[in-house]
Amino acid sequence: MAGAAARLSSILTDMIDDKGFANDIIPLPHISSHSLFTVIKYCDKHAAVAATKETLDEWDRNLIDILNTDALFDLINAANFLNIKNLYEITCQKVADMIKGKTPNQLREMFNVTEDFTKEEKEQMLRENFWAFPSNN
Repeated sequence: MAGAAARLSSILTDMIDDKGFANDIIPLPHISSHSLFTVIKYCDKHAAVAATKETLDEWDRNLIDILNTDALFDLINAANFLNIKNLYEITCQKVADMIKGKTPNQLREMFNVTEDFTKEEKEQMLRENFWAFPSNN
């Protein structure tokens, strides 16, 4: 990642400036290679057009839209870890758009969430929290 692109991450900026990693290997233990590739692509593009004031909204959408759910969550973690605010915001917005208007069952299916409760636990929860589940009254 070139200098201007790396500086889009405050974490990398601090590592380069304060910790002397400018000509060394920067450890990124929590970031997958696929997410790092996408982060580099994002940062390179944003650094290249920063001086032109060109809008990258469509380019950002296209970058995010091709990701599957697992890759999207990996990228969210990478953007958060590297503190790349705009990338973090657009990836989180993508998730918000994905879940908008979905039922809990649709969300479970979308995110592969299995039922955590036994039938008895679920019945007890519904009895104790009847006010939160008006359709079950």
